[in-house]
Amino acid sequence: MKAKLAAGALYAALLAVAAFAYADEPNGFRDVPWGTSEETLRLRIPTQSCGEVDGTVEFGTRRCRARNDIRFVTVTPAAVFFYFRNDMLVAWRLTSYPRLRATLAKTLIQQYGQPSVVYKGEHVAWKGGTSDVDFVGGAGSDVVEAVTKAELVTREAEREERARRAASAPSRPASATPGSGGR
Repeated sequence: MKAKLAAGALYAALLAVAAFAYADEPNGFRDVPWGTSEETLRLRIPTQSCGEVDGTVEFGTRRCRARNDIRFVTVTPAAVFFYFRNDMLVAWRLTSYPRLRATLAKTLIQQYGQPSVVYKGEHVAWKGGTSDVDFVGGAGSDVVEAVTKAELVTREAEREERARRAASAPSRPASATPGSGGR
């Protein structure tokens, strides 16, 4: 009996791994693949605006916001943003309403299979060979981010360079304050 249970558990685990192995990872957004130029994106997906972004806070160096009627499979998100570095699509982010969470979760599982990482709370991730997807549920909105591995590596290198420069910068002397005897 124990052997049958162990064999059944092993078979179920193998099926789960096989299902994950065949899950797709994003290769862009809809018919806009990773590496597409901003101009091509705007021809394929109607946008509201595009502009520079702070790379320390967001992905890439430019961001375009899609029009409000853009759909992600069966869900119409509250907002969709596309991120570019060197005029190539490197990430996208959508925000959605919590009331659409079940539909969005079902859509993500249909698109990418079962999550490869489940964090505490409402946070799951799909880790792929060329890109990652994160879903974070919140009280006011849910966020789905898809980003290329190349962008993640570039962001980490930039973060390390900023930290290195900050560590090697000469420290400034404290200015004299009233009452400190600094005349």
